[in-house]
Amino acid sequence: MFGRRKTPGDSAFPLPPVDSDGKRRVFGEDVFAGRHGAMLQALGFSLNDAANIIPDQAEDERRIKQSLATQDARRTEIETEMLRAHGHNAIRPFFVLSGPVWNGELGQWLVKVMHLLPYDDWNIVYLPMDRATQAAMGGLPLHPQQSIDPIDELMCKQIGGFYSQFKEGKQKVDAHVREVGISAAHDMLDKFVTYVDQMPRQILDHIAIVRPKIIELIADVQSRA
Repeated sequence: MFGRRKTPGDSAFPLPPVDSDGKRRVFGEDVFAGRHGAMLQALGFSLNDAANIIPDQAEDERRIKQSLATQDARRTEIETEMLRAHGHNAIRPFFVLSGPVWNGELGQWLVKVMHLLPYDDWNIVYLPMDRATQAAMGGLPLHPQQSIDPIDELMCKQIGGFYSQFKEGKQKVDAHVREVGISAAHDMLDKFVTYVDQMPRQILDHIAIVRPKIIELIADVQSRA
């Protein structure tokens, strides 16, 4: 991910044991075979629900590679159309969330828990690399051709805020389960699952707001140079 390969031991999240079929699950075979299995099934939660299966490192890498391949194809389409329409197509992707976000604990959380990938459209703005392409793209700022430290720090802080909310919520749920048992805690568990399901959309909505502001900032800095 962004030039640094993770190994399973790098994960910030302790992983449950592998079940007999080689898959890791949030609630594994031992849980479903135990006293809480009937309660989980009564809640409509089965052993092989997609939400219950934890992707392994190989699956994470496959998803990231697929995201990159899809984006490469999209870039080719954009370049082809720009060359046809304008005769210029020197573009390069600018990542709203770049290496400092993805190559660490935040990145692991975004991929493994939020199911967000670095090369998907929401995280990318194509910027021109030369003046001719800039004119063809309506005056978008030139690509800075480097990471912008203040923006990276800001995005780490903002995405870190979502991550902190997640961790605080999980800690409260874990403490409640330890206190009353999983059967008595199912209402709180259900609310937390709903909360986590909604968080990726909240992150994407936030990025949709800040992305044009970042591009405007780059344009403003370049206009003053």
